[in-house]
Amino acid sequence: MKSADTSLAVRFRRLIYGSLPAVLLAVYPLQRDATAATVDDATTYEVSVFDVPGALDTAPLGINSEGIIVGNYFDGSVHHGFVLGKPGLQKVDYPGTTTETDVIGINSQGQLVGAYIDSSGNQQGFRSHGGVLQPFNFPGSVSGFPRTINNRGDIVGVFADVSNNIHGYSYIDGSFAQIDYPTATLTDVWGINDAREIVGFYTLADGSAHGFMLSEGSSVTIDIPGAVQILLTRNNDAGTIVGDYQDGTSGVTHGFVRRHGQVSIVDGPGSSFTRLRGINGRGTIVGWFTDSNGNLHGLKAKRADD
Repeated sequence: MKSADTSLAVRFRRLIYGSLPAVLLAVYPLQRDATAATVDDATTYEVSVFDVPGALDTAPLGINSEGIIVGNYFDGSVHHGFVLGKPGLQKVDYPGTTTETDVIGINSQGQLVGAYIDSSGNQQGFRSHGGVLQPFNFPGSVSGFPRTINNRGDIVGVFADVSNNIHGYSYIDGSFAQIDYPTATLTDVWGINDAREIVGFYTLADGSAHGFMLSEGSSVTIDIPGAVQILLTRNNDAGTIVGDYQDGTSGVTHGFVRRHGQVSIVDGPGSSFTRLRGINGRGTIVGWFTDSNGNLHGLKAKRADD
């Protein structure tokens, strides 16, 4: 599976943005109940577009209940993390890194989690403690990073072991647990809400990617009819899930919202490639999409009836 363009650093960079089908769970007793959601376009979402001034690419990756958005932007030479709130835009660079910092998650207390490139070119994780960015990695991992921190301080993420196999993990009540989906070739854990329901996705040997939700030790596989790849990325306490999927007929990648078992499409204007990466308790969604030149733009969406 490895080639010149599938080095560990490249694979993890794709995992941050969701361009590589990814990973899930086994340390828990699992029961696989597949659920297929129907697409219901009756729910309308209002989408607004935003970019970091002067940036070539803008990729929002998370949002908290106060509406503070975190993510990554590219200025032409360096990928910087950012925090966007009422005071404006704050650039975030992990101390010592000169190439890339990604702020991937934020909770209501303003605690951050994310990733950076170390001096060896490996993706490593961090979290903020007392306003200071500190290393945060699964014990014994070669590379990896956290994706979400909830309001209880629980964290979920992804890591590579010494054999470069990719696994999901959780960090709950101060303890790490590895998460691998049975028969999966790759497991990626993206979101955890305050009820400790975990969402993510996994890939099988045929290359297909499937979404899952893990709750109280049991898992449910979540697929969308007609999708060849589905990624579940974040969930809120109301049980609403966001993510994206590739249409098996058109090849278009759509962002989606799964609410009360129904799926609504949320895409960037005029784009054939949209990734949704965050939803907060108020139902506000963030993500990114590509334009005709392949540049990334941020999007923010909410239900029209809110």
